[in-house]
Amino acid sequence: MTINNDNQLNEAIKEEKHTLVLFSAEWCGPCKVLKPTLEKVETDLSESYNFIKADVSEVEESTKKFNIKNIPTCILTRDGEEIARFSGVKNEDQIKKFLKDHTLN
Repeated sequence: MTINNDNQLNEAIKEEKHTLVLFSAEWCGPCKVLKPTLEKVETDLSESYNFIKADVSEVEESTKKFNIKNIPTCILTRDGEEIARFSGVKNEDQIKKFLKDHTLN
């Protein structure tokens, strides 16, 4: 799911289901590398997790709230609270391990 504003993002991360939010930007090279990898992970794990893409220029308040300093940054949330994060490009196995290590799913 692509989010276009802070209100949408705030509503989406309130879910009880774990949510992985990708903070990125159109001009960001590493973000372009990570997006298709996350889409593969989403295909495999969409029953257990929500996946959200948010452009930092469209969710400026959330970018500040979550103290995003580098992109791409992925934040794992549940009930609106951050559980864990990573920055930079990771492969499919690394992302799946990150999710498994930080959830009970």
